[in-house]
Amino acid sequence: MESLLLPGHVRIAGAIAAAFLFAACSKDPAAESALRGGYLRFEVTEADTWQTRSQSRAAEDSLQTEESTAVFTLQGETPADTLFLHASVADGIAAPQPNAQTDRPQTRATPIETANFYDSFGVLASVYTGLWSETSCLPDYMYNVEVTKASSWTTSYHWPGSGRNIRFFAYAPYNGTGISLSSATKAGTPTITYTVPKSVGAQRDLLVAATSGIAGNTAAAAPLTFAHALTAIRFTTGDDMLAGRITKITLKGVYGSGSYTMGADSWGGYGATADFSQTLVTTVDGSADQEITPVAATFMMLPQTLPPGASIEVVYKNKLTSTQHTLTASIAGSQWPIGKTLTYRISTSSISITPTLSVTPPPASPYTGGAQNYTVSSYATVSRPGEAPRNVSMAWTAEFVEDDGAGGYNVIPQPDWLTAFTASGSGGSSSSYRATIAAQTAVTSNSHNETLWKAEPVSGTYDLSTKGGTTAMNTANCYIINAPGKYSLPLVYGNAVKNGSTNASAYTSQASGTYVLKTFVNHLDAPITDPYIYNNANCTPNNAVLVWQDEENLVTNVALAPDGHSLTFEVGSATIKQGNAIVAVRDASNRIMWSWHIWVTDYELGRDVRTVTNYQGIAYKMMPVNIGWCDGGITTYDARSVKVRFTQAETGATQVITIAQASHSVVNSGNQPYFQFGRKDPMLAGLRNASGSTVDKGCYSDGYAFDKSGTGKVAIGVSIQHPHIFYNYGSSSPYDWCATSYYNLWSADNTVTTANDNVVVKTIYDPSPVGYHLPSSNAFTGFTYNGSNASGSSYFGSRFNSPYTSTTDFTDNFGWKFYCNKMTGEGSYDTAGGTIFFPASGYRSYSTGTAYGVGSGGYCWSAVPSSTNFGRNLSFASSNVSPLSSDNRTNGFAVRPVQE
Repeated sequence: MESLLLPGHVRIAGAIAAAFLFAACSKDPAAESALRGGYLRFEVTEADTWQTRSQSRAAEDSLQTEESTAVFTLQGETPADTLFLHASVADGIAAPQPNAQTDRPQTRATPIETANFYDSFGVLASVYTGLWSETSCLPDYMYNVEVTKASSWTTSYHWPGSGRNIRFFAYAPYNGTGISLSSATKAGTPTITYTVPKSVGAQRDLLVAATSGIAGNTAAAAPLTFAHALTAIRFTTGDDMLAGRITKITLKGVYGSGSYTMGADSWGGYGATADFSQTLVTTVDGSADQEITPVAATFMMLPQTLPPGASIEVVYKNKLTSTQHTLTASIAGSQWPIGKTLTYRISTSSISITPTLSVTPPPASPYTGGAQNYTVSSYATVSRPGEAPRNVSMAWTAEFVEDDGAGGYNVIPQPDWLTAFTASGSGGSSSSYRATIAAQTAVTSNSHNETLWKAEPVSGTYDLSTKGGTTAMNTANCYIINAPGKYSLPLVYGNAVKNGSTNASAYTSQASGTYVLKTFVNHLDAPITDPYIYNNANCTPNNAVLVWQDEENLVTNVALAPDGHSLTFEVGSATIKQGNAIVAVRDASNRIMWSWHIWVTDYELGRDVRTVTNYQGIAYKMMPVNIGWCDGGITTYDARSVKVRFTQAETGATQVITIAQASHSVVNSGNQPYFQFGRKDPMLAGLRNASGSTVDKGCYSDGYAFDKSGTGKVAIGVSIQHPHIFYNYGSSSPYDWCATSYYNLWSADNTVTTANDNVVVKTIYDPSPVGYHLPSSNAFTGFTYNGSNASGSSYFGSRFNSPYTSTTDFTDNFGWKFYCNKMTGEGSYDTAGGTIFFPASGYRSYSTGTAYGVGSGGYCWSAVPSSTNFGRNLSFASSNVSPLSSDNRTNGFAVRPVQE
């Protein structure tokens, strides 16, 4: 149903703008100024289903059935003059169709629908408090106010404001001929007294709308659904009609005036009877369903039970003899129902044939396809006065069509995706058939990849450690790529160069103890003596290599620079997308000496940093995503549909249905690589597949395919030489991949295992990019009410520091959204700092190396251990948040770094 609410400027008529406050249903002028709502505007629709016998697209799209009600005898002076009136009722008021042929132009009697609604209507409104009262509420807030289409149905009146209700009563056409309204001082629902104009051309389709109570502080348009208050009377030819001319039709002795309570379903208070006629020049050729009174010249009459003496008089001259006959049929006692079209079909036969073609379309198919049932009922009801009606099966055919742009259809072939369909049948009361639809093809889009595709390539060879030569050198184990181009990175151990100078604290600890690595070691397990790899003993670079990448052709042309001091690689414009890769430098024996994580992403380092305050009140500037994060795209299955026109044989009745396949979209979960506690190298990510299981992300490598089955425990040097191997715990305690369970691999001076906010001294084994490091173990304590681990669905809204209200929020979003500011009390939240999201990206098992739990849980390491077995971390699931969790060091978890 088309809405006639159009955007437009409010036209303020200051002189007539009046607002009154009502207490109950009585006016309180002293409180006028309290009415300060927005301007009243309306959304106008027409409620009824249009029915017509015209073979237009609008007609075909709705079920073309009429209820046959009676057959009346048109008796002339002799039995030979007898004709028959076959009366049938259709829902709604018949409207003219785009292709309908009439003998005259449209007149004022043309029935109205949404598309050709009147230029204005009248509104009455009552403002009241409490409940509506038929004995005290008056329609005096607005009384017979004209509202125009030109104003986009906007008035100069205001909504009455909160604490008040308002009811609207409307009619159209505004101040139409024969319309008289009850007064503004009459309590209750307004009434219309209507006298039908004698001339058919002056009879207009009376539309009425009445709302229930609407809150006075409503800001939206007030909906007015207009219903037809009259009965439309039409005449057409029936079967076996003799050719000739019909020159006059008169409705005699029918009620011509009455009263109507707005919104009711019947009329009353009828006045005297009257006659209504129209002179015609309609030539009939003997065919059925020829219009005698065109739709535009429809009688618009009062709904009524026809009084004694009511009749129809037809003046008819047959072509064969040119003899004029005046024929009369009594219609006394029959019904003219409100809001419906009554069609009288004039026929030489008393036999009535009413076709029924009813097609129930199949429900929309899911995107996965499949078979859906549709039903077809195709028969004709044959009836005659004094005899029981009988149904006769009627054959039918179906064809595929599309809109032709002119109100009709063009025939098209059956679409390929509709793989099975029955296009004909023998008819009957109801038969079921199946339409089979193929699965829709998925299309995945990713706005983050699109950003990378549009990025301008870097110029020349871009040095990642100096931002293309614009800053002093700062190195790390992870470098971020935001655009295609050629890149270089210096052969430096992790973050051993900071602001252009040696950063010895990254590989030399100031602490001491059994589990303190005093001087960090290289791939030979030899103490590092210099930031630059090639300045250490027995460390001469020979070549560079791609270890693995999780997107094909993401990083290419990995090479050692001619001077042996840097590594170069390229990221192609045609292949750039979110992804992760490991590149490495090797010695003459092809042993990996060191490796770097290349993270290709549209996330720009330093952007959107979140300040997260923990339970202890310490603020951490936290990266908004995990290291190596790749956002999931949206997989879309487009909707598709085709229209099918069913045609009944013999009668030509048609119906158009739509066979459709519903759209579907899936927001795919993202992914990031995992890290074993104390190691710098990323381990391959896990993905959630369509069935909800966790599988490995793709891995592309020429010689270092990701291996999840490495056997621990190994020396640090061995792990450096094999960045592609996930080492397990060696089936014995401690649960560590490393032969020695150091306390300070990610925080150079750490000697403790307690939860704390101690300063983290970033080490050359830290996987974080420049300017970031692993967080202290207390960094996540602000995510629960008291900083402790919390588990249970009862903690939503009380102890989980999150806007989530149930596990459904977690499941729908594939992770937790936490408030950045700590809670101010149990169930009391400080939302001013915004939120930070932690994805349920799963983990890699300490024993098997298999990825699990994507979509159901997540883990993030902190910089310090809780023992020789375990590392401190944040862990969570749908109803569990544990900011002080401890898990086996060999596990592969995510890393959420904080700024140094």
